[in-house]
Amino acid sequence: MKALALGGCLFIVAVVFVFSYYGPWTLPQPQETPDNSLLDPHEVALAQVDAANLYAHLHELLRIKRSVLQQLRDLEQKCSAASLEVNELVRRADEIRTDIVKLNASVIFLRTSNKYQELAQDELKRQMSPKVMPPLRLTAASGDEELILPPPSRSDACTMERCFDYGRCPLTSGFPVYVETLTLSGCADDLISKLAKAVEASTYVSSSPAHACIFVGFVCKPEDVERLRTSENWRGDGRNFLLFLGGGVILNGNGTGRAMVLGVEFEDFRRGFHVQGILNDDLPDLTLSPFLLPLMTPAHRKRLLFFDGEYRGTSTSTGASDRGSIVQNLLDLKKFGSNGDIDITFSCNETTSTLPPACRSNTWCLCGSTAALEKALVESTFSLIIWNGGMDPTGVSRVLLGLKNGAIPVVLGKPILPLSENIDWLRATIQLPRARVTELYHILHSLRDEDILAYRSQGRRLWQTYFSTPSAFVDAVLDTIRLRLNIAALPLRATPIGSFYNYTSVWRETLTAEEENVGPVELPHASDTYQRNYTSTTMDAYRSWNDRFDVKSMLPTSPFAPILPGDAQFRGSQFGFRPIGGGTGGTGVEFSVAIGGNQPREQFTVVILTYQREVALSATVARLNNLPYLNKVIIVWNSQMEPTDLFTMPKIHVPILIHKSATNSLNNRFLPFDAIETEAILSMDDDMHLRHDEIVFAFRVWRENRERIVGFPARFASWDAEHASWLYNSNYTCEYSMILTGAAFFHKVCSHCIF
Repeated sequence: MKALALGGCLFIVAVVFVFSYYGPWTLPQPQETPDNSLLDPHEVALAQVDAANLYAHLHELLRIKRSVLQQLRDLEQKCSAASLEVNELVRRADEIRTDIVKLNASVIFLRTSNKYQELAQDELKRQMSPKVMPPLRLTAASGDEELILPPPSRSDACTMERCFDYGRCPLTSGFPVYVETLTLSGCADDLISKLAKAVEASTYVSSSPAHACIFVGFVCKPEDVERLRTSENWRGDGRNFLLFLGGGVILNGNGTGRAMVLGVEFEDFRRGFHVQGILNDDLPDLTLSPFLLPLMTPAHRKRLLFFDGEYRGTSTSTGASDRGSIVQNLLDLKKFGSNGDIDITFSCNETTSTLPPACRSNTWCLCGSTAALEKALVESTFSLIIWNGGMDPTGVSRVLLGLKNGAIPVVLGKPILPLSENIDWLRATIQLPRARVTELYHILHSLRDEDILAYRSQGRRLWQTYFSTPSAFVDAVLDTIRLRLNIAALPLRATPIGSFYNYTSVWRETLTAEEENVGPVELPHASDTYQRNYTSTTMDAYRSWNDRFDVKSMLPTSPFAPILPGDAQFRGSQFGFRPIGGGTGGTGVEFSVAIGGNQPREQFTVVILTYQREVALSATVARLNNLPYLNKVIIVWNSQMEPTDLFTMPKIHVPILIHKSATNSLNNRFLPFDAIETEAILSMDDDMHLRHDEIVFAFRVWRENRERIVGFPARFASWDAEHASWLYNSNYTCEYSMILTGAAFFHKVCSHCIF
């Protein structure tokens, strides 16, 4: 109790002290004010407290406290409300600022698009050349007058100008070929049988002799020429005829008239008029898969140089002394080899092989079977061919076997090789004068690995394209004659868009707001096509035969077409160009609103492959709305099931086409659809999320690298040394060896190459 009383007293004293010290009232003062300067201020304040009024003061203070607390609560609520209102105003201000930025960007965007639309309209009015399409077929008619050709001065004087009727082969005729089957009945020649089947399967074959440009006849035996002369298509002198000679048939010029001849051996070979053939054994019956051919690497194989053969002829034959000297030098060269890397045999008796009975005289015959020779060539870096002079069918066989098996042909002498009018054999074979035989070892060792693989790769592609099957060789022969006449090849065929199920199109706002102006949105316009029909047979002929290997078809566009120099678009060739800043350049808006580059303006087509992912597909398509340089969207529907009833497709600023695939294949994204009117194709998966600036940036890069794939998802093929095999690496890495087509640009020609 004492403790409680003491505590209560202390509390009262403390309260009195506080109120007396801080209170807003004035306590009664005594009449006499003592000198309190020496006292404690707290004691003085305590002494001045009126105990009688203490209770009333305490209640007053509590009332004041409650009032102040209520006012503080009210002020706090008002501050909170004011703070929320300020935040809302700030948010609305930010939204307004964002809307202003978007509206300004939209204004710039619309002005830019309108500007380029006006420019495109002005260019369309000033366009001097009409729209070029695949050439219409214009062929000879039965009522046309025959061209009177001057007679050649002698039997071997025929050239294309002297002996060929160009009047039957207009530039837009498509090169129709009529097959004369008069001599095929009863023909047992294997070579003729292969060639006839290949010719009849050619795309150039026509069933109408009246419209034919050339006529193909077959000669199994020399007397077949007389049978062909009785045909009304012979027209008295065999003009525009191409005769395929069987194995062992040799004709002279007096019997063939003005007809061109394809044969293995000739008495009067007319270069630029006749065509050199190859032996029956050099034409495989079946197409060999590229995966069954020897690998290109390593560059150096077990043997450096290989030759196995025996010369069939007499010691008095032409070049006998020269031949003996070459043999002796090669035998001496064999001694310089290390670890038997030079394998040279000049007598079939030195091996278990025997001389083939079908070997012609005065030539280096093959020892043993072709299979045994190929087995040796697979292990050899180089294959030696001693050219006998003139036309050497066995030498041609050795060259082709070397190309097929990756043994680079090294030819001693001056060879005459097939299709040499267009094929650059110096890029696939090493041709040396016979006098260089003593330096052969040094020459072969001086080649770098890069050169060896370049020779080997070029040879393999030549063999696969022109000699791997009878059809490949026949097509190459016909293309050789077509090229002489400057007739463009037949245009490539496109795939029509398949019918699709009914679906609903609805307008839907773009899911991602593109605030940056990355280019104008123009009306869809197609790329120019078939602009180089004639030059494909002239200035492009070499590259078509030796670099691109696309001589069989006429491309609507090509990624390899020459481009104008940088100053041409400002000096007379400005049509269609969109230089950055009008030519002054720029890094900001000027760069964004113009496509620039050394190519005229163009657009791209988006091809989306989808399979039962309607929601993801719809979102991906919606993000393409107002994408600059977009021409149209093609959706490849890979599923064999119909879409659900809820399936909707967003409407965007370009047409959307949906192709229903007949089969479920990832390769359907590469179909050469006829609806694709642009050179550039952006292949996308249905769940790919790309911003507009990313797509436009990739498009700019592709425009400067049109022959390449330019895209986003990269992969790396790494070498596993432990297991001696390749690994497919999908991890993130700073190096890559392939670009996936889930989000990548490529040229439309690539689609034709696949299908």
